[in-house]
Amino acid sequence: MSNLFLVTLLSFGIIAGSKATTDGYVYLGHNEDIRGDKMLNIYNVPGSKDGLAGLWFEFPGRIGDSYVNGHGVCIVSEKSPSREKDSGGTSLYKAQTKAFRHAKSAREAVRIIGSEVSRHGSSESGRTYLIADSKEGWVLSIAKGRIWVAQRVPDDEIMVISGRFNIQETNLKDTANFMGSKRLVRKAMRKRWYNPQRDGAFNFAKAYSNPATLTDMGNAEAFAKARDLFFKDSLSLSDAPFSSKPVKKFHRRDLSGLLSEVPVNNENTALTTIFTLNPDYPAEKGTVIWVGFPGQDAANHNQWTIFTKSPESCHRYADASMALKKHFLDTGSFRERWPSHFYWHYLYPETNIDVIPHDYTVYIPQSQRGGHDSFNDHFHVLVDEKRGLLHAFWTQGSHEAADDEKVVHASSSDGGKTWTDPVMVAGSPSIEAPEPVAAWQQPMISRSGRLYCLWNQETTVKKHLSGLMFGRYSDDGGKTWSKPEQVPFPVRFKADPEDPSIPPTWCMWQRPLRLGEDGRYIAGCSRYGTDGISRVEFWQYDNIDDDPQIKDIQISFFNTDEDSFDAAQVVNDHDYSPRDGRKVEEACLVGLPDGRLFAVMRTTIGHPIWSVSTDNGKTWSRPEILRMRDDGEPILQPCSPCPIYDCNGPEARSGEYFLMTHNTFDFNGLTAYQNRGPVYKLGGEFVPGAHQPVWFKDAGLFSPRDSGNSLYTSYTFFDGKGILWFGDQKYYLFGKMMR
Repeated sequence: MSNLFLVTLLSFGIIAGSKATTDGYVYLGHNEDIRGDKMLNIYNVPGSKDGLAGLWFEFPGRIGDSYVNGHGVCIVSEKSPSREKDSGGTSLYKAQTKAFRHAKSAREAVRIIGSEVSRHGSSESGRTYLIADSKEGWVLSIAKGRIWVAQRVPDDEIMVISGRFNIQETNLKDTANFMGSKRLVRKAMRKRWYNPQRDGAFNFAKAYSNPATLTDMGNAEAFAKARDLFFKDSLSLSDAPFSSKPVKKFHRRDLSGLLSEVPVNNENTALTTIFTLNPDYPAEKGTVIWVGFPGQDAANHNQWTIFTKSPESCHRYADASMALKKHFLDTGSFRERWPSHFYWHYLYPETNIDVIPHDYTVYIPQSQRGGHDSFNDHFHVLVDEKRGLLHAFWTQGSHEAADDEKVVHASSSDGGKTWTDPVMVAGSPSIEAPEPVAAWQQPMISRSGRLYCLWNQETTVKKHLSGLMFGRYSDDGGKTWSKPEQVPFPVRFKADPEDPSIPPTWCMWQRPLRLGEDGRYIAGCSRYGTDGISRVEFWQYDNIDDDPQIKDIQISFFNTDEDSFDAAQVVNDHDYSPRDGRKVEEACLVGLPDGRLFAVMRTTIGHPIWSVSTDNGKTWSRPEILRMRDDGEPILQPCSPCPIYDCNGPEARSGEYFLMTHNTFDFNGLTAYQNRGPVYKLGGEFVPGAHQPVWFKDAGLFSPRDSGNSLYTSYTFFDGKGILWFGDQKYYLFGKMMR
């Protein structure tokens, strides 16, 4: 990570109107940057005579807290230094908490804070609040003293702010779109910051900003990334308008990717929040907060609603009222005084290595979270019996869907005790010199010992999971590789875009296993339609054992189009309709002793589902909810990986299995992408003659982490040892003996 930006960026924020997003929601995205000693607490504030209930992200001793109340009013802020040096007023903290507790709309929150500033003034050099509800978003900027101005973000535009004021021409007579101090222009003229003859129309940002913020390199670089992503231009901080229409509507994943990139995200970034505000639901259901702790991509980890219960490990004090009273007291030495607090897991990952007990260490990132090698996912290990090697493949980058995503390979010659340094097989080497990314690899070994690695390759469209299949092979155990070539496979299934120049969107997360016809490799594929709904099909690699060239690899496609698994087909015990749509993804396969295949898949309906095939994966039974046993309790699961493995080896068909699951789900939640908390291991046993052929029991805790568990894993069995290879928080890569 370059040091150029570490001492300059003062936080970063975006508001998007409902007509600028793909789902029609108002978005508020924000990175809070804090230097020095810091601690994040998350409190559920109860409703009372003193104010509304809500969720409070608190940094003790700081002003930069984030809030969302029971009416779906979201408030974040960032420093925006002004040129005012005269004495000011009181702290803004009272004003922002008053708005949090009492505002029933974003507009009312602006009025509350503005009124407090007009009455009491502000002692801070400058601060900008980003305030939104499901109908509109506002930017409220305050200069030291009693000066403030607010502007509404147009519904079809996006506002970007990076460490400086950005409200420009103002019209306080237009009360639908502006509010502010009556002294706004008069004071600027008195201070000689604004001269109508010299400057033309009054521009708040130019008049009141600290001039250093206009030329700050960190702010400028972050702003340029956003301009390129949303508007495809290179307008500077000084030249860009308050807000602009995007070249196309965007999704929260696009926003999360931006908020994860350097320098928008840097070593001082203490919290990432993305508030998605759905106008079609009441606030308690329509407001979803996507949270990224240091080093996390917010769109893929922690999803909160207004009333999500905050774990005890997230609290400095037992209740919110005490925290409100002591916000500016007992600050400092946080880590020493509250050593078991959850935040240290993310702020100091090097101290967090042993939370999940493990027996093998494959990779420890060289960089802190957000660095070039801090994202490590889709971790596949397979046994090379001919050479006595273990091969590890994974997708690596600075974050998920980053411009430096790549497929890497490492090997071990001593049974997993030590590993070679990873070498890039395909993809983009760095953020600074990006090339087309590669991800979601599928490694296989032919019977002669040829090592294949296939992957999803970015081609004509830069979009997560969108691409064609490419591959390489090695005849010397991964020391050298063939030239990358495309694997031919049909692009035009019904789920795919009609435009032949646009590649399909697909992902294979489980490595192919020899469970297909005559021992051929087969794996499940998540295929994403133009409607945004994912379904599961199966791909069989027909001629890997013939050692073909990459361009000659043959694939059979099963369970496609109308036959692909669709969550809408599943009979659910709950009448649950997720905002995300009914999706099925990420099939994991095991073989049954009677010759059938058993597949378990994650969904957005609150449960994993299962299906069986009697013909080596060509056709499948109608999918059903996964239960502990026939007519037993359904297994609960958010939209998160739920792998199943044969205890005696991935292809053993032994009848003994284990399943990884969170075993929790909130059916009152609007989204199925819920917190990926503790993970449990359930023992499974084949039951001849049963309807659901595998029954489960004996749940044991595998990972005690309170969030961030995402088990894209693999399993090997050799030398009498069954080892689960897993990525811990998509950061460390470990192995754990399971039997």
